[in-house]
This record gives sequence, structure tokens and C-alpha cells, in this order.
Amino acid sequence: MIEHTPPCPAVRAFCVGQAKSGTASLYGLLATSYRASHEPEREQILEMILRESRGEIDDEAFVQYLIRRDQRLNLEYDIAWANQFLVRHLLVAFPAARFVVLVRDPYSWLQSIVGHLISREIPSDVRSFLDWWFNPERYPHTRHDRALQSSGVYSIAALLNAWNEHVDLCTKSLPRERRLLLRTHELDRSGCQLAEFLQIPSESLNTRQGHLNRSSWMGRVQSMVDGAYLSDMVGQICGVNMTCHFPEISGIEDVGPLWDQPRPPASNPRQKKF
Repeated sequence: MIEHTPPCPAVRAFCVGQAKSGTASLYGLLATSYRASHEPEREQILEMILRESRGEIDDEAFVQYLIRRDQRLNLEYDIAWANQFLVRHLLVAFPAARFVVLVRDPYSWLQSIVGHLISREIPSDVRSFLDWWFNPERYPHTRHDRALQSSGVYSIAALLNAWNEHVDLCTKSLPRERRLLLRTHELDRSGCQLAEFLQIPSESLNTRQGHLNRSSWMGRVQSMVDGAYLSDMVGQICGVNMTCHFPEISGIEDVGPLWDQPRPPASNPRQKKF
């Protein structure tokens, strides 16, 4: 029996999704049929970003590093949360590339990232990077999130500012015609949109591998931080982007129904998936 390999995509792309926004699930959709990688050479990339922040690497050197790395890895889809810190350089290095932006609502994102930081062992290279990224000195804990501090987790202000800066960066820096913004809770239902954007057959997406790296933490951020404080901070820090990208959410009570939407049924491999 001859297996038909999907054609090479007409465009290649980088995912610039936030951490815990579904990057592993996007990788699961693409990895079966295409040369995709999830967090390739993460340790080296994080170190390069930190070196740039210290003024040890200039723009030209970083762009050349990314070009050489790309030639060596030979990927069609580079999927990594750290790509958000490379946007400026990626636009220069790859003027024809497109970008998939994954955005998760800040309430369920807080639930996921706090759970990850509490329940999983964080590699040393990632921990050092997180301290630079979330900048705890700039966003110290308040009396409202002492429980997070006791658990070694960054403040609500630090986390939400990182969420908001990611959305601002991706929506303001990436050209509209070269970016596709997908809301994480709709990723299961966005196959046709993703395939059209990447110019690939929708049936080449592996929907059975589209739910990877799900959190197993059973706690709730509300058990550590008062819900009213959460809502107030989301409004203060993320209000503009919430209005633009999550207009149906007016408070934490609106988040559950977004994730309760029925998922598409498992597809017969002989049929088109979308």
C-alpha cells in the first residue's frame, strides 16, 4: 500500500503562543505530517535571549544565529513559547514566514501556569529565564497573593503583565496579513482556519494528537487568591485586550462555558477531518 505524503506547505510558520496557551497541542496537530518541533533547542534559545538582554549580542548577530539555526534544523513549523521574545528578529530573518499566535483567556491561563509552577519540576534553565521574564522585583506580591509567594509563584501582577505584553507584542508587531490569532479554547475547532492560513490540506492535521500537555493540577487559583482581586487585576492590566479578544468574558464566572463547548467527534481516518 502506497502512503501519500502531504505536499510541502506553501508557507512556513512560527508559533508565538504564550507558555501554557496550547503550543504542545498545536505541535500535536502538525507533527504527524510535517517537520515540526516543540521548543527546539530551548536551553540555547533562552540563553541567547538573556545574553541579548545583557547587551552581549547585537541584532545582527542574533538574526544570523537564527538563520543558521533554521538551516540546521530544517523545520517547517517551529512551535515554542519562547518565540514571542524573538518576534523582532524573526521578522527580519524570515520575511516570508507567517506566525500563529495562540491566546488563552487570562483566567484559565493563570490556573494553568500557576498549576504548572506548583506541581511540576521546573528545569534550571527555565527557572532562571522565568525570573527575568516575570520580573518579581518590579511586581512584588501584595497581601492578596501571599499564598502564591509562599508557594514560590510570582505575583498576580507579574503574571498578568506578562500575559498582556505578549498579546500587545504579537498584535502590534506582526503584520496582519502574516499572523493568525487563535484563541486556545477554540483550537480544537480551528482546523480549517489553520489549514487555510498555512496553505495545507485540512486532513493532514492530526486531531487525535491535538490535546497534549494537559495540566493535572487539581487546585484552583481562587483557593489561593480572592476571586474579586483576580477580576479587578484582570480588568486593570488586561482590560483593553480582553475587550478586543474575549468580549464575552466579563468575569471569572464566564470562563467555564468557553471550555465546555463540545469537541468535534473523533474522525474516521478515511474521511476529511474538517
